[in-house]
Amino acid sequence: MKTIKLIIPDHTYDLAVKQAKAEGMDTEFYCSTFLAERLNQVFQQPVSPIPAQKQKQVPIQVARKLPDTIEQIYAVCRYVWQSKMEYSEAVRRVSKDLGIQETTVRDKCTRRISFPDSNVTTYDFETMLANPHKLIEHLSRRIPKFSAEIRVLFQTILSSNN
Repeated sequence: MKTIKLIIPDHTYDLAVKQAKAEGMDTEFYCSTFLAERLNQVFQQPVSPIPAQKQKQVPIQVARKLPDTIEQIYAVCRYVWQSKMEYSEAVRRVSKDLGIQETTVRDKCTRRISFPDSNVTTYDFETMLANPHKLIEHLSRRIPKFSAEIRVLFQTILSSNN
């Protein structure tokens, strides 16, 4: 990770503060996430985290575009929960599927879902992977703006395992 000093107009900063509060994030984390996700959208072709052959098996209706963080974690969870892969292998597969670095996927599973006062470690994430409902609850609290979509999306994996 790199740290940069970003200079933005007061009005833009005020918008960032307002949006960060609405999403339950601190301003710095919100700006970092927003910038990273926006740059990824600009410079990468959008790739679905769900392989084409699986898309027909699990229809998902999502009203709005989910953050990359949720999409990548969802893809990791699918490999772990449905294909019974180990976390590290699932990260490798998601990285390959999406054409991104493994470190990017690992970052989404840890730092990006940490709260300002509580970091999520790899061990913490793997513990949540072992208890899907705790992971879904954590993600819903971490990104409350998409709480309903997160619950519906992740429930599709759990429902298909029964």
